[in-house]
Amino acid sequence: MIEPRHIQDYSSASTLEPHWGYADRVVPCTNDAGSCEYLDVVYHSHDLGMLYSGILWSIIIGGLLVWGIIHRSFSSNRLTRTINSAIRKRLLPEFKIGRYFFGRTTRLQILVLLCLTIYLIIFSFIGIKYKTWITPVKNNPGVYNTRSSIGPLSDRLGILAYALTPLSILLGSRESILSQITGIPYQHFNFLHRWLGHIIFIQSILHTIFWCIVEIKLYQPQPSVAKAWIIQPYIIWGIIAITLLLLLWILSTSYARNKFGYEFFRKAHYILAMIYIGACWAHWKQLKCFMLPSLLFWFLDRIIRLIKTFLIHYKILSNGKGLFEIIKANIKHFDSDIIRLNFKNPIEIEFEIGQHFYICFIKGGIWQSHPFTPLTLPNSSNQGYLIRSKKGETKRIINEFEENTSIILTGPHGVNIMKNLSDQDNILCIAGGTGITFVLPVLLYLSKYGLTNGRLIELIWVIRHERDTEWISNELEELRKDENVKITIKITREIPISNSQSSGTSTPGASSNLSKDLNTLRLQDNSEDAILPSTLGKEEYGECPCKPPIYTSSPSSSSNNAKEGKEIVDVEKDIEQGLEPHHRPNLRQAVKDFVSRTVNGPTVVYASGPGGIISDVRDEVAECNDASKVWNGEERGEVKLIYDDRLE
Repeated sequence: MIEPRHIQDYSSASTLEPHWGYADRVVPCTNDAGSCEYLDVVYHSHDLGMLYSGILWSIIIGGLLVWGIIHRSFSSNRLTRTINSAIRKRLLPEFKIGRYFFGRTTRLQILVLLCLTIYLIIFSFIGIKYKTWITPVKNNPGVYNTRSSIGPLSDRLGILAYALTPLSILLGSRESILSQITGIPYQHFNFLHRWLGHIIFIQSILHTIFWCIVEIKLYQPQPSVAKAWIIQPYIIWGIIAITLLLLLWILSTSYARNKFGYEFFRKAHYILAMIYIGACWAHWKQLKCFMLPSLLFWFLDRIIRLIKTFLIHYKILSNGKGLFEIIKANIKHFDSDIIRLNFKNPIEIEFEIGQHFYICFIKGGIWQSHPFTPLTLPNSSNQGYLIRSKKGETKRIINEFEENTSIILTGPHGVNIMKNLSDQDNILCIAGGTGITFVLPVLLYLSKYGLTNGRLIELIWVIRHERDTEWISNELEELRKDENVKITIKITREIPISNSQSSGTSTPGASSNLSKDLNTLRLQDNSEDAILPSTLGKEEYGECPCKPPIYTSSPSSSSNNAKEGKEIVDVEKDIEQGLEPHHRPNLRQAVKDFVSRTVNGPTVVYASGPGGIISDVRDEVAECNDASKVWNGEERGEVKLIYDDRLE
């Protein structure tokens, strides 16, 4: 493909020296002295680039094997538990300094990214002789080429970009091999997947720019050299590859995802990634050793998902209904952006707690689906889901106010979040809003099978309004029957309104109390006018006991409440004007208090919700870990965190 106009004359070659991932070299060199020295640098740099790529993959594979062995074999060993506690103490907290660039990420994620970046920076440049050679152009007297180390450097960047491509596919795979080895849910690899994409994009852009400089500026005579270079097939495929990579990068930005929707992003990402890998193969087939695994990982992810779906739905096949069966699901609306989806599953789908399903809404087309975590337990004929609409298909479903809809269910995906839970672990579940879907099945499972005795178990649920408890009223009733489970509900947007505030706005009072026991609140305010939250069992409410406002968005309810002399707050108007108060509960203190109350056994914290909740819980869990206590046999010093960040 490139041999006819390569710097070397292959037609007069007596011997070809093979180099893995590059064109064979003509030996002995028959060019001028400068060109021969330049070729020495080019081939030596390339060989080192392949070596550095091999070392990188050896580190990755070796690290994963060690991690997998420790994770599966020695998880209960005192030494490993002590080491894990020390690691959580130092590396679990959020890297707050870089939040603007990296989002809400842990120190461990940043450390891994930093180590990878440092390795790539160092080994992109070392082993290259930096020099410029002025060499004559054959059959063009008086015309000279400027050969420099830009060429070898550009090739090194290209090699490393190719070497990182399989890793990027692995990190973005839902049927993740990494998850099977490490036990870490695939969504926790998304951070590294995104930033690895940024790195590959930068490497590829620099590779393209550097070779454009060489072929369009430094090589002579121009413009004939540039014209002959740009029409070569491998360059055309290179242009296609960099264009596809640019599209992948643009469509992966938060702006593009919000603009076009998640479903478009997901489908476009799959298709563009596959074509990009093929274009890279066509651009430089000598490096197919990296592109072939990338394609295999991509197809393996898709094939495993299809096979898993087939095996799960095989009972439907015996009825002659095909691989998928359309399920009629009931819809119950809450407020303006929440629905609960309930349906009887025609087959008993086996899944594990923490796994999620993809739900396809038939009316939106069979080519779209969305991931949701079931509220219900495995092996149940009924399944329930809480869905908060943002935009796209879920928004359309909510806006139509239908009582039922047709869906197709596929899955499950993800890992079992209770797999390593021991009989001595104390359980603290923290959820924000619809994040309750992640933690609630844990409590329901423990309660249903009588696994709550001897543990300290608590649910802390942060919601906007008291009425939000209706989302899971039946499940809450089940949990209230278990005296070993404590339920704490913190409400963030219902506070008292002073009678002197005629403007209708509200601000948090200095004496507002969060998470006070309902009976305590009654003792503090025995006045007949006190309006208290309705009794829901053992829950605690995060509200001041004195005259909480009546939230309404309808004129009829406003007039009725006004006649009764109650304070009226138009919640929709206040939200729009930015006036509605936010009582952010102190979840760090809640975690600390829970751990301090434990008597025996370590603590496992399950958390799901908005970024602020995850950040607070992560930081306090890290603070509560004490490796010295764990080593000395005091299990209270071991606090583990299992969290879901798919709501970000």
